Amino acid sequence: MKKILYTVKLGFTKLTAAALVGKGRTNVEMLTGNATYATPIPPLATITAACDTLDVASNAYDFSRSRLDKEDRDVAFAELKGLLKELGGYVQAISKGDKDLILSAGFEVEKAASPIGQLPAPPNVRALVTPYPERLEVKWGGVKGRTTYELWMTDGDPKVEANWKLHAITSKNRAMVEGLTSNTIYFFRVVAQGAAGASPVSDTANAKAA
Repeated sequence: MKKILYTVKLGFTKLTAAALVGKGRTNVEMLTGNATYATPIPPLATITAACDTLDVASNAYDFSRSRLDKEDRDVAFAELKGLLKELGGYVQAISKGDKDLILSAGFEVEKAASPIGQLPAPPNVRALVTPYPERLEVKWGGVKGRTTYELWMTDGDPKVEANWKLHAITSKNRAMVEGLTSNTIYFFRVVAQGAAGASPVSDTANAKAA
């Protein structure tokens, strides 16, 4: 019998600030100590801090109804929403569409669309030097049918498979990599994940951190 695959349902439509905070806190509670998700991306502490910030900003606006407080609330709302979207991508990748595992992370589920077949490797991977020290930006071309991308990196020999470490899981076609060592060359590659499974590994890109 063919296994039914599910995807994370974010449910952000018409969500109030208080409801978004509630979602974030539920995710943190369900993921704390959850052995399936050993290293959540983003870290749970980051999500908790964003929940606290939105909670304070929302309460301030409810009290004052001032334009500045509304701007603060809207910025905090967008920040937490982005973090939870990234977390949803991480949960999707780790769960591999397993309904119970997604639910165990505090997310709702919906049935995945029918697989469109084997995904191609993400094209045009580029590692770019930024004006900021110890920071590189990685960009790549989109893959139709993907749910998330995995960004892998190493500062060792890229031909040695054990040197590669998962840096991020994201739904975006770019990622900022921070906290690097100056004057060090880093190598990057990307994998697309979809209902049909993982794509082949992309070509490798590299750049030296300033």
